Amino acid sequence: MYRSISANQYREHLGFSADYKVDAMLCYGTLYEQRVLSQLEETIKDLGFEVQLNVMLDEFLRFAKELRFADRNIWFAVGYGGAWLSEYLHWACLFGSKKNILLGSCGGLKAGIRQGDFIVPKSSYGEESSAKIYNRESSIHYADQKLSEKIAAKLGEDGTKVWRGPMMTCQAMIGETLEDIKKWSTEGYFGVEMEASTVFAVSKHFGVPAAASLYVGDNLIEGHNNISEEYATEADTRRQNQVKQIKMALSELLS
Repeated sequence: MYRSISANQYREHLGFSADYKVDAMLCYGTLYEQRVLSQLEETIKDLGFEVQLNVMLDEFLRFAKELRFADRNIWFAVGYGGAWLSEYLHWACLFGSKKNILLGSCGGLKAGIRQGDFIVPKSSYGEESSAKIYNRESSIHYADQKLSEKIAAKLGEDGTKVWRGPMMTCQAMIGETLEDIKKWSTEGYFGVEMEASTVFAVSKHFGVPAAASLYVGDNLIEGHNNISEEYATEADTRRQNQVKQIKMALSELLS
């Protein structure tokens, strides 16, 4: 039903002008909205872009912001899991988005992947409704290869290790069992996160290239998780990774 509502109808409903457009969308999968917004603002200043960061008009869009740069309008949205992001992505694509990028973190599932490495997924397996309703034929949701390779190259320019492979999307992190982790690792998944399948599925439905950059916060298959002793001491590395991938994404979308 809601999928049949037109772009113009949604523009009117959300309080936008009849010619309102979105050029690209940047998603960030996290629970910590204010922290990431602060890093976004700092990164914009560091890069020297003249960007206007606007709050959306409609209350339903309260987790999304406009980045106005010259004649371009980029949506930035924070989501923890796929529900909010699927709707923001749907509208962004309807309003003309030409490129969607997901940033975030993940838990490693492959031996040898280290905290501080990045994974740029080739695909993500996910059966959450936020992905499945846009791709009913398959539970494997693919990233755009060309955009993904470009992102991976940017992230690895300083020698940072960047892995390319399939991901597992699971939106119930604390429900994961050790058996789940071992199974996913044996099946060849490089990491597990919460949003990639949604971003890839919605984007693919609208024919919009999408890619993701996920920094590795821990490696679950090696017994390193976010309640491990060393996890707290690695906070600065995680922050550096967050800033690094925001810089990468902004330079890709704005330059």
